[in-house]
Parts: sequence; C-alpha cells; structure tokens
Amino acid sequence: MLPWFLNHHKQIFDHGVMIDYHSTDRSAEIIRDLCPTWDIVVSDNPNFQADMIDYEVMRLEQNIEGWRICLNVTELMIGDYSLMDDQPNQQLLLPSMFYVDCDRQRPVDTNIPLYKQKTDGFSFEGSYVTARETSNFRERRARSLHNMPVQYPIPGRHYEEYNTKELVIFYYGWCPFNEQSLARKLQIQTQIPLVDRQRNWGFHHITNKETLEYRLEHEFIPRSRNLQHETEYYVTKHENFPNLL
Repeated sequence: MLPWFLNHHKQIFDHGVMIDYHSTDRSAEIIRDLCPTWDIVVSDNPNFQADMIDYEVMRLEQNIEGWRICLNVTELMIGDYSLMDDQPNQQLLLPSMFYVDCDRQRPVDTNIPLYKQKTDGFSFEGSYVTARETSNFRERRARSLHNMPVQYPIPGRHYEEYNTKELVIFYYGWCPFNEQSLARKLQIQTQIPLVDRQRNWGFHHITNKETLEYRLEHEFIPRSRNLQHETEYYVTKHENFPNLL
C-alpha cells in the first residue's frame, strides 16, 4: 500500500511523518525513495497497543503546525483541498468510502492510482450512527483533519459523525485482497498485547485467513456496488486542484 499512499499524499501535504512500528520489511526504504524529505519516527511502543498509539500520535502532533491528519496506510484523503484555507482552529471530520475487492483476479499496478483500478464498495451515505442502531456492522468511521490541537477519541482516533462531504477518505483495507494484503492483515495480531485483547480492543485483528476470506465473500461483497461515479467526483476534485505539489 505504501507507493499508493505516498505518491498520493505527497501531492497534497508539504511534509509527512511516518510512524514505524518496528518494521522488518522494505517500508522505510520505500518511504525514503518516494518521500525523501519526510520523517520516519520509530514508535516508542513495543506493541500495537491501541490507546498508546493514539497518545503517541497526539504527542507528535504537538510539534506540527498547520493542517494535519493521521491516517493508516490503507487510507487516502481526497477531494476539495480548498477547504484547507487559512482560517485557524478548524476541525473537519471526513467520512470514508469503503472499497471492496470484488474482482480478486484482476491484477493491480502500484504505478497507477488505486482509485483508477478498483471502484467497487459502499459509501458513507446513510451508514453512520442510524445504521449502527439496527446493525452490528460497523462501517469505517470519520477521520479528523485539523489545524488546531485535538484530543482524539480513544481507541482508534475514529469519529462517529462527519461534517463535510467535499473531502473524504478512500479506505482500502479490503482492496486489493491478495496474498500481500492477507499477510499484512494477519501479521498485525502478533503485535497486539494481552491488555488490548482483555479490553476487546482490536478484536477484528485477531483472525485467520479463512475468516478474512469468509468476511470478504459473505459480508462485504454482497453489500458492494460500483462506486465509479462517486469515485470520479472526488478524483476530479483532486486532479483539478490548482495547487497540487
């Protein structure tokens, strides 16, 4: 996911801070290659403990001025960037478009934006609080884009509501769904400490290949549709923005 994440966001932000949770693969090398001026900060946390991650992000943000947003590598911010104007003390809560790999046999190319290759999934429209009152399915919730100090909801830095639809998050946690993404999903659970398991935090990361494939086929694909029209709306906003870096 890193090439898609980095190549996209380096067009929008003049600097980035990548938190390294003790990676043992080529992640740091890829970051230095694609975004050589960005910072790589090795996490103080020995494990992937949800609340400690959030506190670490808030500490790092204290030293960052201007607009900032904390994203996972599976999330792309996209839309009308003119919302990031010069007015101080703003917090924009961005909803998520949830993409699903309904055609696993179709290969992907990291040199082409992922949103030009995969467009199936489901949108945030009608999927926030009211939907959760009648269903145990939790959609991807909103992220905070802000130019002021914020205290994140713990755990996970997720917000139940959004306050704009002109900037959104394209969430690719289930797309593409191939051997590499399966390996990424399965390795996270090895870093979740016992305290999080006891609090039932990050329970969705405690899983196996069979469960993930079942969820894709029986939970996500049946709810998906072609989101090409919605996707193109935000991609057009992105491509036509005059001040991309």
